[in-house]
Amino acid sequence: MTVSIKYRSPLIRLGKIFAFTAAILGMTALTLEFSPLASISTAAFSFLIIVLLSAFFGDLPVAIITSFAATLCFDYFYLPPTETFHISAFPDWISLAAFLLTSVIISRLTASASEYSKHACLIDKILAQLKEFGGWLLSIPSNRITLSMIAKEALRIFSLEYCSIHVYEEGQWQHFTGTAASEIYPEIEDQLKHLQDHPTDLMDRIDESMLGVKYILINKEVTPLAVLVVKSKTFPPDAMEAIAGMIGMKLRMVGEVTSQTHVIK
Repeated sequence: MTVSIKYRSPLIRLGKIFAFTAAILGMTALTLEFSPLASISTAAFSFLIIVLLSAFFGDLPVAIITSFAATLCFDYFYLPPTETFHISAFPDWISLAAFLLTSVIISRLTASASEYSKHACLIDKILAQLKEFGGWLLSIPSNRITLSMIAKEALRIFSLEYCSIHVYEEGQWQHFTGTAASEIYPEIEDQLKHLQDHPTDLMDRIDESMLGVKYILINKEVTPLAVLVVKSKTFPPDAMEAIAGMIGMKLRMVGEVTSQTHVIK
């Protein structure tokens, strides 16, 4: 199972860029204010610490932009002639290039370590949720389980926005069977109402995305048993396949859907 960490909100990323750029400017003002005590090396190391923090608390784009902001400040305020972007001495070019290269490398390594850590935490969380969901499915007797119960529990455990299970029964898709949803429920419901009661109509939506909804087949051997419809901004799509597989195993334990209309409703 491949798990991808979703991209952060552009507004959050932009806020972090402004915050760390402001930190660079603030550190510049501070070191210039205490210039008799703060050397160029002190300023450079201070900038690198801010770059490191930007990579850890932000991501690589945030850290790269912070690195370039730090490099510009280092050039403009500390390398002679100061208060210009012109550099007269060749050794100062070497210092500037070394500073930029170091800050970029720090950004890349720190951002990667942070992403790997978040990736591992996300996998641990998903595994714990899958374990909880699987345990719940096994704990409910087959003669008491309903699609609505499954959808509501999946919604709760995985913090989904919408979850429904559509069973092909008696030649028609039972579109509004086994549904649990948040406030976006009416919008998705309206979309599903436009589907005709024919298996290919819902099956054609498997690879599509309406309102960010994911359609996952629940198979019984090679024959589609049902379709799991899920919407979530945070839960990885690949992990939804595991949910569908667990639901499919439970439905197989219950028996053929067409012979269980008095139980699964």
